Amino acid sequence: MREIGSEFWIDKKSIVANKATVDVIRILDGILNIGNDQHLLFSGRTAIDYVLEDISKPIGTVYMPSYCCDSMLQPFIDRGIKIELYSVILDDTGIKYSLDYKKDIDIFFATSYFGYSSSVMDSAIETFKGRDVIIIEDITHRLLNEQNYCIKADYLIASLRKWFPLPSGGLAVKMDGDFKEVKTTGPPARLISNKIEAMNQKAEYIAYGHGKGEYEKELKNSFLALFCEFNTGIIKTYKNARIDSVSKSLLSAIDVAAIKKQRRQNAQYLHRELKETRYIRFLFKKADFQRDCPLFVPIMVESSARESLKKYLIANDIFCPVHWPMPNRLSLTTQTEKLYKQQLSLICDQRYDHKDMERITEVMEEFVKAYE
Repeated sequence: MREIGSEFWIDKKSIVANKATVDVIRILDGILNIGNDQHLLFSGRTAIDYVLEDISKPIGTVYMPSYCCDSMLQPFIDRGIKIELYSVILDDTGIKYSLDYKKDIDIFFATSYFGYSSSVMDSAIETFKGRDVIIIEDITHRLLNEQNYCIKADYLIASLRKWFPLPSGGLAVKMDGDFKEVKTTGPPARLISNKIEAMNQKAEYIAYGHGKGEYEKELKNSFLALFCEFNTGIIKTYKNARIDSVSKSLLSAIDVAAIKKQRRQNAQYLHRELKETRYIRFLFKKADFQRDCPLFVPIMVESSARESLKKYLIANDIFCPVHWPMPNRLSLTTQTEKLYKQQLSLICDQRYDHKDMERITEVMEEFVKAYE
């Protein structure tokens, strides 16, 4: 029984860097071909920093969501920009925001969550835009939605690695005008080489199926170490780096329509078949699978049960991430802390099909019966 979840893999046959110029923006028209000027970069963090470099007026304060990946903060911290937080809170239907529209800020950093359009911030963006505040929208989670950005934003950024099996990949978009010329460099060669090797090794591991023999265990330890080295390395090495040639070539061959279809089918199955209990429920009660394309299917699990559920899933070779570890440097409200402490992301990506979703559901139901 193969693993479900964790890092993407790629077959060696797919990794043939295209020596010709690959116009990925044109090939992925409708997903990347937005705004006036687009750049494919090393990572989402690189894209944030690239946007900040383009802003000519002095920036003192950014208004950011209290529920986020810690890595999103780093480009602002590295530039000495003060971070103010707006609260991301829960209600009966999903995620909502508590915003101070009069707050003295220079940048409003908007986001949305897991590909569910009920969490988008288009109306807030429009309000801050009316105050002449610079708007950066992180469209990572809504990237494959039918409406995947707000037209009122000044800049868009995204991490492409969250959706596709790529060694690297970030997107920076300027909605009006062109980015000023910035000298970029190739991505860190060692990190890319290690990431590709890790993805190759995982492909070999997955091909073995159960992966319980000594060779498979050694293979798994090897690719996990390589993935870890990459993820640690990009924390410090991210500024002004381009996407690597292998990732660009792989992007040019991606079938976005097929990916959308599979993700929607998988997410719809989980929403339909997985029954809520008194301590496990969906983060978003409703979804429109005609327009939304989930990155994950997020659930909320009572704090006392989440770690037990996660371990039970892992014991059944299902690896569901938590979004995100609680950041130490942020002062959070009780509602936002609840998100960090209870959220768990169920896998629904294009690597898997109906049988895999059935397996996730069955294992979840087994856990519920045993836990109760």
